Amino acid sequence: MSRNDMIKKRMGQLAKLHDTGEGRPLEELKKTDEILKGVESLRLRTFYSSNCMQPQRDLDPFGQMLMRGDITLAQFDFLTRTEEKVRSGIDSQAAKAAVLKDLYALRWGPTVVPLYNLLGLLSQIIPERREKHLALAKFYISVGLPVDGRDLSGTTALSHSFSTKPGFDLEYAQILCDAGGDVNHRNRYGAAVAHEIVQVYDPRDPAVVRKTTKSLEWFLSHGGSVDIADSDGMTPRFICTRLKGVIPGLLKLMEQEDERRKLKGASACTLCGREDQKLLACSKCKQARDCSPQLRACQKLDWPKHKLSFMDPMGLRSFAVRGICRVDHCTLSDYDRTQYVLVHSGSLTHEFTQSRPIEVFSITSITLMPACQPKTARVKRPRLLGIEP
Repeated sequence: MSRNDMIKKRMGQLAKLHDTGEGRPLEELKKTDEILKGVESLRLRTFYSSNCMQPQRDLDPFGQMLMRGDITLAQFDFLTRTEEKVRSGIDSQAAKAAVLKDLYALRWGPTVVPLYNLLGLLSQIIPERREKHLALAKFYISVGLPVDGRDLSGTTALSHSFSTKPGFDLEYAQILCDAGGDVNHRNRYGAAVAHEIVQVYDPRDPAVVRKTTKSLEWFLSHGGSVDIADSDGMTPRFICTRLKGVIPGLLKLMEQEDERRKLKGASACTLCGREDQKLLACSKCKQARDCSPQLRACQKLDWPKHKLSFMDPMGLRSFAVRGICRVDHCTLSDYDRTQYVLVHSGSLTHEFTQSRPIEVFSITSITLMPACQPKTARVKRPRLLGIEP
């Protein structure tokens, strides 16, 4: 067992010890597909990371065919399924759509692995058949099977393919991305794949650091955003800021991508930086532009950050939060140079001034209050102009 695996195993054991029993039970969480947070998120994550799909135990005959990588048999199977639907009395187009729906619904193992996720897992379990598994993925893409199927954690095959935990197959990632996969997809913990990438368990291992750096570089170059907060308010940018003394290259990559996207101006999507599609302007400010909701979820993902620009700085004085906050940086506005205390979840505190900004998780997870108040004060997160904590 590698040091990386030992660390992950130990973290799983610690997570079980800290499960207080609050929230819904695991069996109930399995029946939903909603984004979780707090102890419920930890409970599902612990189960997911402690279980896996085992081919000998979990694969049915169709799954075993995929494991063998037999594309000829896969093509025959698809044709046979379609012909059976046609014989039931529906036209060929409807028959094909019904077959694709059936294939999309297939799941294997305790972590409910969908088809493309399964092909990615099999290519890691049996690396000598990797090319055959990629060929199968291309075949199912060619017949129109969507690549956005999710497993129990809400994670897609694209996210798994280059998360480095343990997947690192940029060729497979490119295939899925070209087929419409969303690099900014959020799983059931509210996290994007970038959250997994930047959490490096063993920064002393050069191979791990190189893999992490390449994955993050690929993510950013394909429209990834590091300012998407998970359900606990943590962003990949914040994680990298905290780790900049350990792995400075990750934060440098983000800063370089920030500059590259800034040069594009209004011609690029505010969130992903892409220019390949017609962009839709914000109906309020008429300046921010995002990809169409029919194409990508950029508008929805960018809104928590973008809507802060509509707040009147002086109007914030009547609320619990004072000052101007951005998801990527938090600074005091020009009109107010008073020292403040940042309180996250009522426990972590950090003093900052106009000249000393601080990285934060997101506006939905912080409270600002005058520094003259006791640092041990527990302040509930506010409801600000429609922003829910």
